[in-house]
Amino acid sequence: MNTLEVIHEDIQTRFAKMTGRFDRFFLQWIKFNNNSDRLFEARGFNNENYLQFRLAENNVDAAAGIFDAILHHWREHNREGDIYTFLNHEDYNGNGIWHYLADTLRQHEGAATLKIARTLLAMDIDFSRRNKNGQSPLFKMLVPAPRWQSLNALIQTKHLTIANIEMAVAEGTAEEVARNHIMSMIFSRDIAENRGLLSQHVLRQAVQPQADPNLRAATCRLFFEYFDVETGDTAFFDLISIANHAMFDDLMRLLMSSTAEVVRKIAAPDVATTKSYAQAYLSKKLLRRKRNGQGVLFVALFAEKHMHMRKITSLLYNDALVIKQSVRGEMVRKDMVIDKDSPAPTNPLLSLLLQQDEQGNSVFHHAVMRGDLQALKWLFSGLAPNDIYAIIKAFPNRLGLSLWDLINPEALKALLTQAVNQKKLRPEQAIAFLRGLPAENTDIADFLAARINEIEELAKSVGRKEPLPPTFQLRKA
Repeated sequence: MNTLEVIHEDIQTRFAKMTGRFDRFFLQWIKFNNNSDRLFEARGFNNENYLQFRLAENNVDAAAGIFDAILHHWREHNREGDIYTFLNHEDYNGNGIWHYLADTLRQHEGAATLKIARTLLAMDIDFSRRNKNGQSPLFKMLVPAPRWQSLNALIQTKHLTIANIEMAVAEGTAEEVARNHIMSMIFSRDIAENRGLLSQHVLRQAVQPQADPNLRAATCRLFFEYFDVETGDTAFFDLISIANHAMFDDLMRLLMSSTAEVVRKIAAPDVATTKSYAQAYLSKKLLRRKRNGQGVLFVALFAEKHMHMRKITSLLYNDALVIKQSVRGEMVRKDMVIDKDSPAPTNPLLSLLLQQDEQGNSVFHHAVMRGDLQALKWLFSGLAPNDIYAIIKAFPNRLGLSLWDLINPEALKALLTQAVNQKKLRPEQAIAFLRGLPAENTDIADFLAARINEIEELAKSVGRKEPLPPTFQLRKA
């Protein structure tokens, strides 16, 4: 029988004869004869100490009583060094107190375990130290399901960083796609289950003046690059629906800081090329789409976050990007492609605005179908008249429906009937489509009609029969 079994049998035998709470009994037990020294020295089969042993049993109440007793008794006897030695002890596999606590948290996350966690944090007992298998306690708190109360304790004491989380997740898999998925899962669940406390915490850290570039880069990866492999969702998509203006401004500030730091490392030959590289980096983040084809503007529209839409579009240029490159010693101008599948492949803003989902609907289509006049006005803001004209009259979804068709009931019914006859749509789907439109859409119809009339009058005033062609490539439905 090893020394830990001996003291465990003694404790169990004595406690069985007592009445009352274990924590009160144990505080008296540790004071008796040489029990304090016996407890300090006792080890189990895997070289675990007694506190680790009780945590491994998932006996949370007993572990909490033992934890409080050693702090009280050893501090009373000026044995602070023994406290730190005992709490920093590792078993043969390199598992320390945090590893045992993390295993327990998977089944028991309550007041007792959280009290132990907060005390360990206050004492700077390292929660990220890996065992001999390369696994940290933090990984166990994050996967397969995040333990939010415990993670929030790390947040409240300002111990947790995005770097900690990235390193912990990397322990679980060497595959980049799998890591992306796990990171996306953690922060999606944070937003859905934890009021976004973890997301807000790492964002606040990244936008502090003293934050280093590595921290900002890691946080930028979190929000804009890690994605769910099934849906294509990112933390940025998820955050849009809950982010207030201050938090969203922090997100945009983080993105702009990261952009500046990345571009600064590129030896661009002139200012225009530098700006083009910056736009390319921004576009890579803001033009990401989900599996259903919907991008960030769709998400913001559905969440009725009009100001978010406005701020996102304000970051992108409505112009074709050009860079200068050295070819055989001469500087040559070259188009920079942002999205090769876009109708406007070198124009960042139009590439974003003209994204289409699985049904071929653009964010303009959805704004009209939702009756969201304010969104529609902002989406058109700053666009050239010829582009506005083409988007309204000649930019169709997969059923061949333009915005102009959506606000003209007779034309809409005729096109839906044609789609049904061509087997593109089932009759019940056509009926559902019509019923899904706003009952009263006169404001939007008046707005679009006014824009069309205004642009046509402008064309006539300069001697043209019709407006100029758009700056983007029109496609057939």
